[in-house]
Amino acid sequence: MLKELLKEFKSIDVDQMRLPGFLQKREDEIKVCVDNVINGKGLKNIDKCPLCGETKREFIFARFGINAVKCSGCGTGYMEKFPVDSGDVYRNDDYTPIAKSDYLDNVKYRQERFGKERIEILQKYLKKESKESRLLDVGCGTGWFLDLAQQYGFRVAGQEFSTELSRFTAERLGIQVWSDPITEIPVNEKFDAITLFDVIEHVPNPVAVIESIKEHLNKDGIALFFTPNLDSLGFWKLKERSSLVMPVEHLFYFTEKSLRMVFEKVGLEVEYFAAKGMDVPDLFSHYRDDLKNEAVADFLKENSDVLQAIIDASGKANHLRFIVRKK
Repeated sequence: MLKELLKEFKSIDVDQMRLPGFLQKREDEIKVCVDNVINGKGLKNIDKCPLCGETKREFIFARFGINAVKCSGCGTGYMEKFPVDSGDVYRNDDYTPIAKSDYLDNVKYRQERFGKERIEILQKYLKKESKESRLLDVGCGTGWFLDLAQQYGFRVAGQEFSTELSRFTAERLGIQVWSDPITEIPVNEKFDAITLFDVIEHVPNPVAVIESIKEHLNKDGIALFFTPNLDSLGFWKLKERSSLVMPVEHLFYFTEKSLRMVFEKVGLEVEYFAAKGMDVPDLFSHYRDDLKNEAVADFLKENSDVLQAIIDASGKANHLRFIVRKK
């Protein structure tokens, strides 16, 4: 059984993805974004679950004084406070340098290890060849994935809410990148594939965004979602110290059940689901840098692939993956 799991598992270079000081670097970056919101238009209270309307909830963790809670109705995690204006996060001068540092410093490894895997998923479920397919990457950031998709023949475009970052990516790749939200992109813009990698948790109205995704899909088009998994080992162990707990950026923390509920509500059919992640690299970073426990850190690093493969197979990895298609 274990040998079979490892045959399918794609190895993760822990040293590449979790440089010394990784969690503290993320802590500092997250704090910058929180401060920019507080010093900008501020925060607003969220009194009920934005997905199902349930008012009952339970506390799960807090970071920088902002609580994350779990809905007693649908099980979705969400922040008790949202930014009044998300532009305080994504259109602030601090945002583009952070994004470039996080996603371009090791871009070749990122494309080789993670980008190609995402291309393979798309190619498996698309009903067209890559060169015949138009692809939109929502929340494209620096365009590292679009760069790779172009190499595979996709006709690509991007959407990135940060005006400066969208301009940077458009000029770097020579492509169309909208800085308007997906809900405001002209409806006649249709795509065979739409990707949202770590995006849906950022938006204050996920249902409206997913409805817009459906509207922009061609007949037989697919959408590929990646998003953090609240029901994961990484969250259970690290809680607020997880690099995925980003109070003014990550507004939601979905579970498989809660995101399936949203897709069903919108009228999208799930064709593929998996939970895969970076739980072990995150734990490695925690034991190495926070707890200064070299013995445990070395064990996690040495056995990273085996342990992560087991976690992935259990469905408790820290990222959910869905391919959805119009019913």
